[in-house]
Amino acid sequence: MMKIAVYGGSFDPPHKGHRLLADNLADFCGAEKVLIIPTAMSPFKQSSGASPEDRLSMCELAFNSPLFEVSDVEISRGGKSYTVDTLRQVKKLYPESDLYLFMGDDMLLSLDRWYCYEEILSLCTVVAACRTEKLDKLQEMRDYVQARLGTDKVRICTSVPVEVSSTQVREHLRQGEFFGLEESVCEYIRARGLYK
Repeated sequence: MMKIAVYGGSFDPPHKGHRLLADNLADFCGAEKVLIIPTAMSPFKQSSGASPEDRLSMCELAFNSPLFEVSDVEISRGGKSYTVDTLRQVKKLYPESDLYLFMGDDMLLSLDRWYCYEEILSLCTVVAACRTEKLDKLQEMRDYVQARLGTDKVRICTSVPVEVSSTQVREHLRQGEFFGLEESVCEYIRARGLYK
């Protein structure tokens, strides 16, 4: 049975922290393929920068490795991107696979408020990264899983912390500074005049 992971996000823009998290979580769970899925429109965030097509292109540059496959499944579906819809679609494409869903600690700690979160947990195993070396955060994640989710379908990985966020990256880009990005993504942003 093939292990396939889903890693979704706005990727606005995709930065080195996204790539490191995906690499770490793939190693942790033994994923053989990681689907990188930029959202059409996140239910959590307002759009702030690049078009869906630009974010898709930047993901292809940032996740340039045989392990990763960039998918337009959410962008082509349009509208708000609900994880459960994406997992249903991926399960149809790969019915014989074991599905994993990658996320950071912040996303895990709100999972019980996600649309159809119980179905999400029935479709896949959640692999969440604790992106800090503080033991209290790791304990908070464990307590949350036990108290709120009550499932063994969540695995927590201590990931190398990266002090970079898309918000910070966009702020730097507005000031003409390139920070936390692969060079190929920087070149794309320059060529397209994004985030000015």
